[in-house]
Amino acid sequence: MKTPNRTTSEPVRKEMIDESRASFLLGLPKEQLREISEMSGLGHFEQRAPEEQGAAVVRMVFTYEELYRLCCLIVGPTS
Repeated sequence: MKTPNRTTSEPVRKEMIDESRASFLLGLPKEQLREISEMSGLGHFEQRAPEEQGAAVVRMVFTYEELYRLCCLIVGPTS
């Protein structure tokens, strides 16, 4: 598969995975994912623009790098 050429001035786009998707991918309940996230310092809260006449939505999101690191923490060292 050929990847498109990217100029050096073009920013690298980091995909964000929300808490629901991350818990599904890691096979953990959301509560346990939040607990591990708080202890490890991985993941962060993102505020989305307010919906029509509603409050702003705050959600926990992870990058793929953070998901990988969480996975390594959960599994532990492999031999």
